[in-house]
Amino acid sequence: MAMPAVARAAHQSASYLAALESINAEQLEQYVEHLADDKLQGREAGKPGGTAAGDYLAARLEELALQGGGVDGGFFQGFAPGYRNVLAMVRGSDPKLSRQVILIGAHYDHVGYGTRRSSRGTVGRIHNGADDNASGTSAVLEVAEALTMLAEPPRRSILFAFWDAEEKGMLGSKHWAAHPTVPLKNVVAVINLDMVGSLRQQRLTVFASRSGYGWRRVVCRNNDGLELRLDFPWTVKHNADHYPFFQRSVPAIMFHTGLTSTYHTPGDDAKLLNYAGVNRIARLLFGVVYDLGNEPEVPRFRKAARTETESQRKSIAAITTRLPERLGVSWKADEATDEAVKRDGLRLVRVTAGMPAAAAGIRPGDRIVRLAGRDIRNGEDLRAAVMGAESPATITVGRNDSEQSEELTIRLAGKPLPLGVAWRSDEAEPGMLILTHVVPGSPAGRAALKPGDRIYRLAGRTFADGRQFAETVKTLSGPVELVVERDGQPRTVVLQIESQGPIPAA
Repeated sequence: MAMPAVARAAHQSASYLAALESINAEQLEQYVEHLADDKLQGREAGKPGGTAAGDYLAARLEELALQGGGVDGGFFQGFAPGYRNVLAMVRGSDPKLSRQVILIGAHYDHVGYGTRRSSRGTVGRIHNGADDNASGTSAVLEVAEALTMLAEPPRRSILFAFWDAEEKGMLGSKHWAAHPTVPLKNVVAVINLDMVGSLRQQRLTVFASRSGYGWRRVVCRNNDGLELRLDFPWTVKHNADHYPFFQRSVPAIMFHTGLTSTYHTPGDDAKLLNYAGVNRIARLLFGVVYDLGNEPEVPRFRKAARTETESQRKSIAAITTRLPERLGVSWKADEATDEAVKRDGLRLVRVTAGMPAAAAGIRPGDRIVRLAGRDIRNGEDLRAAVMGAESPATITVGRNDSEQSEELTIRLAGKPLPLGVAWRSDEAEPGMLILTHVVPGSPAGRAALKPGDRIYRLAGRTFADGRQFAETVKTLSGPVELVVERDGQPRTVVLQIESQGPIPAA
């Protein structure tokens, strides 16, 4: 996993930090207030208000000294009957990679006075469309401005697209995809922002993240410090401007904060938006754009995303790994925390026939005092020791009918899990593991990891797959750092691993 955005900013040039800090809620609010003002009459495509909105965007892009990305090097791409996309370009700084284009888009039109088909409120009143989609338009405009503050542009070129006539059926993005102003084959990634003004409980949805290998990693690493809670649904719907590119096998995602009660009503006004939330989303976008513009590789298109569904995601997420019993013993839960356990060991109430404990001569009523060099003071100690121990292991047993203890050699079933976790991989996210089980009392359990957490780095190292992860674990002892992601938020977790010598793969 690359360096997180906040930490990366500290190591970047002063221009990078200045560009990031230039993105602010006050400027975003000013943009939204202008675009969602009654004077623009709801920005309906082809109407005077929509035309005025396009002129405003083009004028602002020209003030930023950006190159036109439209027809004949201008800022517009017109299409019938009287609609206009607004386009601007930041040329990449790398002679070869600059031919590749990252497209950042948002639709700037809305529904005007509304119709029975387009309005969920009162037809005939101005629908200002502050959230839909002055919010996304403003965030893209603010990121475009931030990029102009860099001492050197990203290596790849960045095309900013403000789509017209989205409300009439995504006509602007469809027209550009069919008649691109740069070769479509050069567009290597697309990010669309639509309705990002209503952040609630810090939740941002990232649609179509499985359209490219590793999209989730790129987005999450730039969420460090922003603390957005990211959702990544699997179903890709034909309902927003990223879809025409997804149809054409371009990795494409969309940021969205969800519908509100004012959606497509006259009540979608600038005063209701969460500008602090828009600011955080714009900063996330800036980090992602910067990474995509500079990394050696960008996510490759993933065909399987065409058929994946949200129900499949939920079914897979519900699967937990049932770890095999390695010892074959049980104890009473209330006795597992009793003070006597700390002195005399954990008393067993059941020993399963045919399992390693029974084969070693351990009986109900015996007390487990020590296993594989670890004192057993409670049930979590025993679980962790059993799951992490190599076989054969030495076990110290206090007999039910004696005050004396006895050391035995026991051959545990299955393979050890020194971190106390089981996992699965995800073909859409190479170099990442998803936890499916966490053993209470294990190093992972003590660090409060839980199923669903994603591991990106182990002891400062990346890994290609679960096998390489397990091989790396073999060499570790003492405090070990993991980079773990939960709900899109990366964090560093320190696990205390007891040295046990070479450990087979989990």
